[in-house]
This record gives sequence, structure tokens and C-alpha cells, in this order.
Amino acid sequence: MNKSIFEKDFEGLGEYPKLDQDADVDVAVVGGGVAGLLCAYHLAKDGYKVAVFEAGRIGAATTAKSTATLTALQSPMYTKLAKKYKFAGDYFEAQKEALKMYRQVIDEHSIDCDFETKLAYLYASNKKGVKKLNKEYKVMKSLGCDVEYVQSDYGPVIKAAEQGQFNLLKFLKGLPKDFEIYENTRIVNFIFKENKLRTENGQTIKANKIIIATRFPTILNNKYFLKMYQAKSYVISFKHPPLEGIYSGVEDDALYMRSYGDYMVLGGFDHRAGRHKKKVNYYDKLKASARELFGAKEEDIKDSWSAMDSVTYDAVPFAGTLSKKFPDVFVITGFNEWGVLNSMICSRVVSNCIADKDDRFKTIFSPRRHYCRKNFGSFLHHAMIASWAWVCSLFRVRRACRHIGCGLRYNRIENVYECPCHGSRYDKNGKLLDGPATKCLK
Repeated sequence: MNKSIFEKDFEGLGEYPKLDQDADVDVAVVGGGVAGLLCAYHLAKDGYKVAVFEAGRIGAATTAKSTATLTALQSPMYTKLAKKYKFAGDYFEAQKEALKMYRQVIDEHSIDCDFETKLAYLYASNKKGVKKLNKEYKVMKSLGCDVEYVQSDYGPVIKAAEQGQFNLLKFLKGLPKDFEIYENTRIVNFIFKENKLRTENGQTIKANKIIIATRFPTILNNKYFLKMYQAKSYVISFKHPPLEGIYSGVEDDALYMRSYGDYMVLGGFDHRAGRHKKKVNYYDKLKASARELFGAKEEDIKDSWSAMDSVTYDAVPFAGTLSKKFPDVFVITGFNEWGVLNSMICSRVVSNCIADKDDRFKTIFSPRRHYCRKNFGSFLHHAMIASWAWVCSLFRVRRACRHIGCGLRYNRIENVYECPCHGSRYDKNGKLLDGPATKCLK
């Protein structure tokens, strides 16, 4: 579990206590990543008594591994989105709104977080990719997106101006925290009928409203384990002159890159968690790309790490009420590897729902949108993968995940057990590292 370049010289977000007694709050936020902290920030500004409950250390999981790029160019998603929904153009506007909100918060609180305004580029690396790129550009222009199609050193690209990048951990360090935070407090029981939560040590939390803001909800309600899967990507950093902008590609195996000080951050080779190729070292593949494409030397490479994120079948996050049955419970998850902008806009959507305020982007991220019907092909594909992993646990001598019992695979590169169903991870001794499981291996 290597640290990212953003963690290496970072002093941390501070130390917070472990919950050791029962609690009663207006709003309980489960999950201390960027999404959970931003929910608490918005609600505290509205006068609510809020408490954040984090199983480990706040900001230490997916948030700490984020490359923290702020761009509405998020792979060729608008072509796919426009086929299914009428809100494809509004999604682009939601990303612009999120970037505007980050700028406002940074300015309002004078947060020193290495924020830079950057151009963003979506590129193609082959002829098939160029066709995708052309189609994506036409769709985006038809939606009214303010982008350009230009030639660059990397070939044709879609360009968006006034995008951004920063250090997410430094941003969260400077974010006002006028709310309670409890670390090392894992929630293992959700009693939604009584608006209660229970920790692994037996404390009870009573709340008027509950927000589940974890990377992958541990709850089985509404079958989120059938609506998402976890993906894994690999990242390295190496010495390189600053890039003009932020780059991502249209192909599934495309690399993405940004600068951070004197270093380039290069990522890629994404795959479903637990579905790694046994004989492939993805870090070595990234290093080879750095040498081939950018002339990097071995001594120039500073850090290497992996990042996890939840993926929905339509590439749009879930943010809103859990269900009609539990109107006081909210969920915010499924950021599809574009979690920084989506955390900001989705946290506002959820906090506005709690405060009974209108939000123009509420329907975009609604968990009640026509989801499975419009994405049945993707659902079926990933359901078959999960089903096979579950069957393996029944008929093969394999360790079973403590979430819903899927068979685990051992990742020899990082020395961890990984669940191909929903991405839970354990160390070689069976200690739980990442959810949605809530217990260590037997």
C-alpha cells in the first residue's frame, strides 16, 4: 500500500478521537473521504450539528491516492450518456459548477493547496481512437459544451479551457471543520428504521439524517452490490518539466497525466478490482511507458501507487435518498475515477436535499434514475463476473470475502487478497484493508 506523491511530504489532516460513547447528532456522515467531509462542511454552514465517522483515518484511502484533476473532459462519456439520458449536457454544467465551487471555497478560506488553472485535453492514440474523439466532439458541441477540437503535439485533441488541478489533501487540511470527526470508528450495523448506526465496539449513534459517503456502500439495502463494481488504476510519478495541461485519453487503455511541481503524474492500465493478470506487473508497464514516451530514467521515478474507485454502469455517480422506504438516509458514491469534482457537486446535492433546498442537478445523480433498464448489457456482464467469483468460493479451496462470500484472489505484486466482486481487500494475514466488507478474514 504505497503512498502517493501527495502524501509523501504531507503532515496529515490531524488526529481525531475514536468514538467511545453513544452519540446523538442532527446528521451522521459515514465515511471520512473528500465526499463525506464536503457534506459535513456544507451542512455545518447551514447550522446542522454534524459528525463524521471514519473506519480508519480521514482522507487516508481513495482521497489520498487521487490525482486531483479538475476537468469536465472525463473520457468519451458524453457520447454514451447522450444515448441514454436527456441530462448529458447538464452533467457537463455540473462539473463546471463544481470547479467554480472549489475556487470559491479556496478563495473564501485562503487555502494554500497548489491550485492551478490548466487547459484540459482529451486525446486519441490511434485511428480507432480518433473516430471516437471526433464523435465525442460532435456530441459535446451539440450539447452546448464549450470545447474546441485542435491539433496538438499528441495529435488531435478536444480542448477545454479554465480547468484545474491541486493537492486535494492540502485543500482538505485548510477546509474549515466546524463539525465533529471520529476516526477508527467502523460502522457495522445500519438500523435505518430507527435512524441509528452501531459501531464495531457497540456504540450507538442516533441521527435525524444519515449520509453513507463511503467508496462502496457496505449496506445491502437497495442492492448497490449489483449496481456498481470497483476499479483499480496504477500511478507513478517521475521528474519531468511541467505540462501545459491535463491529459486523458478516449481509449480504455489510455494513459492520463498531469504535473505536480517538478514531477509528472502518469496513470493508467485500469481494470476491475480482483481481475488483474497474474503475470503482469502494471507498475513496470507504467515505468516502461514513462521511459518510451517521456525519456524518463529509473532514477527519475519517485513514487508508485494504486488507486481504487467505484464504477457505475452509466458513469454517473449516485447522490440522493437511499430509497422511498428510508427518506432520511442518503447515499453518495460511484465516482467512476472522477471523484474530486463529483464529490463537490454531489455533496451539495445531498446537503441541499437535507436542508430542503432546490438543486438544479438533483435529478442527474438521483439513485432512482432509470438505471438498470438503460444499462442492462453492462449490468449482465459484470453480474456474470461477480457470480463466477461467488461460485468459485463454493467449489474451490479459496478464502471467501466477508462481504457476500465471493472467492478472493491473491495479488502478488501488492501482497493483498482482492475480491473480484466488489473490491474488498485484505493483507496476507487476512486483516481488512478496504471495504465494503466490515470484518477481517476468519
